[in-house]
Amino acid sequence: MEKIPLLHLRLEGPMQSWGTRGRWNVRDTAMEPTKSGIIGLIACAMGCKRNDPQLEELSQKLTIGVRVEKPGKIEVDYHTVSRWQYINNRLTISPLKTAEGKYDKRKTTELIYKSYIQDSSFLVLVAGPLNLLKKIEGAFQDPKWPVYLGRKSCPPIRPVLEKLTQLYSSVKDALCEIPWSCEDINYTKPPKIRCIIDDIEGTMQRQDVIQINPARLYGMRRVSEFWVETPSLQS
Repeated sequence: MEKIPLLHLRLEGPMQSWGTRGRWNVRDTAMEPTKSGIIGLIACAMGCKRNDPQLEELSQKLTIGVRVEKPGKIEVDYHTVSRWQYINNRLTISPLKTAEGKYDKRKTTELIYKSYIQDSSFLVLVAGPLNLLKKIEGAFQDPKWPVYLGRKSCPPIRPVLEKLTQLYSSVKDALCEIPWSCEDINYTKPPKIRCIIDDIEGTMQRQDVIQINPARLYGMRRVSEFWVETPSLQS
């Protein structure tokens, strides 16, 4: 069977955050990297701005598979935002601006909730045209902007890029066969690990397909989720 080119990425860090429904002062996270988040990661390496048409093109041309090497756990960061300023030489809390740019005298403090995945690790496989994958590989080797794991406050602890291969016939086969990456750390090997993959016949999961529009609305994404026996280095 013909082998397809696959770009291997490892996303590991103390904190990651891959929002799906976050708005304003409540920012959630999925339990694994989202497709839009991975495209954003690639865009940082390539130097693409938020409204660059390349983002939509990348989302359409690339197939993404994610394997949860180490699931981590959700932590919620709670903090407040206030507007303090000196008025007549006295430090005074002042009203906050609304989205319309006006001051709301009833509101002086915003409560902010941001969710993160703590101590997690993911294998991400990116499939697509070979010339495009080589371009992305080069971008990760010499990134235009710093890459981060969902939010700028979440840097990776290891290089994101692993390698570009042509050893597997599909993303699913690769997810089933690539050795588990956490055998060299003090973490108990699970019997099975969870995988998520783009699948046009799969479940309509979330608004996770990048579309360039002023409202920053996302299209729906279809995925399949399955579990595989944890492949070891000896298998």
